[in-house]
Amino acid sequence: MDFKPKLDHQAESPLYRQLFEQIAQQIRSGQLARGERLPATRELAGLLGLNRTTVSAAYELLESDGLISGQVGRGSFVTNGPSGAGRGVDWVALLERSETPTAGSGHSAGLGNEVISFAFSRPSRELFPLDDFRTCCNAVLGRHDLPDILQLGSPGGYEPLRRYLMEEARRQQLAGPGDDILITNGCQQALDLIGRVLLRPGDSVAVEDPIYTGLKNLLTGMGAQLCGIPVGADGMDPAHLERVLERERPRLLVVTSNFQNPTGATLPLPSRLALLDAARQAGVPVIENDAYGDLRYQGEPLPALKQLDGSGSPW
Repeated sequence: MDFKPKLDHQAESPLYRQLFEQIAQQIRSGQLARGERLPATRELAGLLGLNRTTVSAAYELLESDGLISGQVGRGSFVTNGPSGAGRGVDWVALLERSETPTAGSGHSAGLGNEVISFAFSRPSRELFPLDDFRTCCNAVLGRHDLPDILQLGSPGGYEPLRRYLMEEARRQQLAGPGDDILITNGCQQALDLIGRVLLRPGDSVAVEDPIYTGLKNLLTGMGAQLCGIPVGADGMDPAHLERVLERERPRLLVVTSNFQNPTGATLPLPSRLALLDAARQAGVPVIENDAYGDLRYQGEPLPALKQLDGSGSPW
């Protein structure tokens, strides 16, 4: 992109709207050709002396108008213009996905039975309590209200289960009197809902490194820029985290406090306190993914980050 937008900081129209309109005009006039790559949000923000979120907002409007298409890991490209009029839907471009399949992401990955894959957090076949599970299933199938249980029910989840989980969360000091609970189809759906509310394309998110591939694909698919914090035997490195929080000012910090996937590391108590203190100082929300906390086979459970947080933050 050769032209440099001319923005008026004193104008009534916000800067992101001015930037959007000028780039859109260049595309519609053909001065920016179909397939041309736009500068990265960080690059254009530096060139124009703008906040990166301003450029991200302009790009978001361009994408919603069908003028550009953001592709994870590649950038944003012009997708429309005068030459595209009357050509119908470009289904190939519309359905193009930039994600590549994860190695070992299927049963046909070529691994023998003697190889343990860390790509997915599947429970051990030998340790699964099948007899107890059969007993629970028979108890549910024998209930007089089974037809009601099999209905779709509330979008918030099965009410007796929600009530039980909320009572348990309050007992563990994970929820306050005014809190509510939403049952999701796994932690990825929960993080997807949170991301839809809090994230915008181009936002930075601090995550563990290595990270669960499903979470990585979820966040990058939303346009987030991931800042990896190395994970050692004691979990996320607090000193490295402090530097990232200070330098990058991420929108969120996502951490698996117990049995991190794929390393299996658990944050010790001093690291939990240091993490909370660093996030509080930086003003960055912490999302604790404690999907595996109840799967401890030995030793005493450590308090969740929520239990240690005295700030009253919802995460």
